[in-house]
Amino acid sequence: MGYVPIRDAIFADWAKKLLAYVQAHLAAFFIQDAVFNPLLALYAAFEAAYNRSLDPNKGAIDTAEKNRARKALEKALRAFIKAFLLYSPFVSDKDRDAMQLPIHDAKPTPAPIPTSFPEYSIDTSTPRRLCVHFWDGATKQRRKPKGVHGAEVRWEEREDAPVKAEDLANSDFATRSPRVFVFTGDKQGHRVYFCLRWENNRGEKGPWGAVMSAVVP
Repeated sequence: MGYVPIRDAIFADWAKKLLAYVQAHLAAFFIQDAVFNPLLALYAAFEAAYNRSLDPNKGAIDTAEKNRARKALEKALRAFIKAFLLYSPFVSDKDRDAMQLPIHDAKPTPAPIPTSFPEYSIDTSTPRRLCVHFWDGATKQRRKPKGVHGAEVRWEEREDAPVKAEDLANSDFATRSPRVFVFTGDKQGHRVYFCLRWENNRGEKGPWGAVMSAVVP
């Protein structure tokens, strides 16, 4: 998450003000002391280590301790913010502005039904393997379209070319490229047909791409 300051001095000031704001609104935010107080202890440890690291006579141990204290505090703050501040109905957008936190939609926009289809290539450089590398056909970028969970891959080893994707007997799903298919030695020299389409996070599917084939090396 990009709202956490990078520089130690700015981070220390931001964390101190955020904790002070939350402490003043514990009841309104419905946050219990038992949840909040450990953050104060982590901040106190970081503040002490940070101040030691500013001493001109500091050593490597002081810097390492400051880094460890910051890492522990930042990890705890991120988890706390996500759980109690970013999406809580008891925390207003005005509160989030005051704490320098991002404002998210209460109702995320549903992922659209895919309108593009995957383009792909089939790598035959490894014996008994076919590696299907796929990317977005609309943008030509090697990443999935926004809201897409992955690609449905229809495939079948057969002699005749299929008329449409649904003619292929096997269905697989790949969340990332490439999808690797491994074959036994007796399949070498056999032709395998493929066809792909995108599927979003709700299981809604886009159009099929082109049918392609490759011979098992």
